[in-house]
Amino acid sequence: MTSLVIIARFASRSEALIAQSLLRSEGVETLMPEFNVLMAELDPSMMEHGWRLMGRSDDVFKAQEILRDAQLGDRGLD
Repeated sequence: MTSLVIIARFASRSEALIAQSLLRSEGVETLMPEFNVLMAELDPSMMEHGWRLMGRSDDVFKAQEILRDAQLGDRGLD
């Protein structure tokens, strides 16, 4: 049985959404447990761990490689 694990953490919701879209385009499904936080009253203690993307443990290495490659690609544009 495959379990859910944290694939990556982000400082902002927009970064997490972009990463989630990128992973989805590569066939890696993820969920963001904190997605609806903006609709609730924000308690700073809720965000101690940042914006998490969670996915299947079988997809961790593929997902992290995709995200790492995307970051390296951005650096080449300078």
